[in-house]
Amino acid sequence: MSAAARPLARRDDGELGRWVGFQLAGQSYALDIRKVQEVLVAAEIEPVPGAPRAVLGVINLRGRIVTVVDPALCLGFPAGGNAGRCTVVVADSGDDTLGLRVDSVAEVCSVAAGAIKPAPPIHGRQPDPLVRGIVRRGELMLTLLEADQLAQRAAAA
Repeated sequence: MSAAARPLARRDDGELGRWVGFQLAGQSYALDIRKVQEVLVAAEIEPVPGAPRAVLGVINLRGRIVTVVDPALCLGFPAGGNAGRCTVVVADSGDDTLGLRVDSVAEVCSVAAGAIKPAPPIHGRQPDPLVRGIVRRGELMLTLLEADQLAQRAAAA
């Protein structure tokens, strides 16, 4: 079993949580599995005129219209790519369902709560509430994101 697929050992300072890992702009991120409804490998996004810049459009998910955003823009990166046909992580964000256009979905991994390190402050500023924390998995740094914060950031972008 690879180091990336091996669950971390249970620690005295927290329970194991499960996270859905994905790639975005050459970096590794994850969302709490309890927030993820499903992963769509070849979703077709329909653009919505006049939407905020981070909103790529909508998808029809078995009769429900779901807004799809570009989390790269929410994280301060350049746009992640064309909407078209792409991988979308469908997640709960507060009272809504949100689609996140990602480059690829990597794995579901287990993370001990005690292994999550807080995001460091930068230039005296408080850590971004979008980032739950950072976990080191072998050579990989995995940034854990808050789905609710992604939705708020997308609406403001």
